[in-house]
Amino acid sequence: MKRLSVVALVIGVLLLASPGYAQQFTYAYVVVPCSPLPPTSCPNGSARQTTASGINPAGDIVGNFIDGVGVQHGFLLSNGTFKIIDVPGELFGTTGSLPTSANGINPAGDIVGNFRVPMNALVPQDSPAYCPGPGSAACTKGFRYSRGRFDVVLFPGHPGAIPQRISPDGDIYGCLHDFDTGMSMFGAVWSRKGNLSLVAGGGHLADPSIEVPMSMSNGATPDGHTIVGLWDAMPGQRHGFVVVNGIFHSYDARPGISTLTAIWDINPHREFVGTYVDNTGRHAFLQRPDGSAPIIVDPPGATSATAFGINPAGVIVGVYTAGGATRGFVAVPVN
Repeated sequence: MKRLSVVALVIGVLLLASPGYAQQFTYAYVVVPCSPLPPTSCPNGSARQTTASGINPAGDIVGNFIDGVGVQHGFLLSNGTFKIIDVPGELFGTTGSLPTSANGINPAGDIVGNFRVPMNALVPQDSPAYCPGPGSAACTKGFRYSRGRFDVVLFPGHPGAIPQRISPDGDIYGCLHDFDTGMSMFGAVWSRKGNLSLVAGGGHLADPSIEVPMSMSNGATPDGHTIVGLWDAMPGQRHGFVVVNGIFHSYDARPGISTLTAIWDINPHREFVGTYVDNTGRHAFLQRPDGSAPIIVDPPGATSATAFGINPAGVIVGVYTAGGATRGFVAVPVN
């Protein structure tokens, strides 16, 4: 994959129309079952909170859940069966599993995500075990899970990483970060060919001043020509972005109305999904490639919703809150 350069940065409107409900969906919710007994102690045998984060062409879904004692676990839902995807602590000299989130899955079933390591400031900063303190973003590392094996995903010279998506060919999209998920966070690509690049800014790693900080690449079309994600113009001003053949465009779901926009995934047809916030709350949305108004994908009764993943068939997964419960959701197009 070639390094992407920012040829233009377009801040402002891409769409002027109001969002609508033209597309119809059938909704289902996702709640991970877990034991009511220690150590998970899940109330009523179900996760306290479930998020569906990614979906592949076969309909396999990955995400994370919070158990009854507040520990985060990754999961895979395939053919109606849940499997826990947790990075084993023994890889880092500790017992049990580490807090894990499974974020993306490709057609081959390879999974990427992130996990947190326990505090260890005695190793070098580029070590996968480096963690200077309990609240540091440097303690969050990336992983790839393939054929039963976990591999750590990091960007050279940076202690933290969050992989979000893995392409059919094995390219990984996400972000690197040092000690925060603000100014030190940059969208990044880990290529199967060994080429590393910063998505939001391109240029040279040796000169981070020309990059766009506070950014995260969250997905791409299989050919890598279109990449989507999020970036912050400054703290508190979050926008989506679309990089098309190396040209960086800022995107707002409702220009002049939405106060936050984030794009979380894109499928081969260049349909992308995400979330935006306006004066009525947080909404999940679907954006068609024709430039029409974004379509709201809020499950019925939702008071807050985010769409995190979309597969080639247009099936969308995400998370929503309704009646005080936070669950994953699946939205299947009626047609």
